[in-house]
Amino acid sequence: MTEILKFVCVMIIFISSFIVSKSLNGGGKDKCFRDSDCPKHMCPSSLVAKCINRLCRCRRPELQVQLNP
Repeated sequence: MTEILKFVCVMIIFISSFIVSKSLNGGGKDKCFRDSDCPKHMCPSSLVAKCINRLCRCRRPELQVQLNP
């Protein structure tokens, strides 16, 4: 009986660690619809925050070419 109780406790701790890591990694605060929804301070200075698949991710800045008509 005590072995079953120990097993249940260990499984609760094990599963809760996955839930906590998931909430820290991709929680609700990083959801976005546009690049402007992402916080500017989340990436190092060499990267920019981009909205990809409705989650904020750090990416290299893309080259932007402006054509003058």
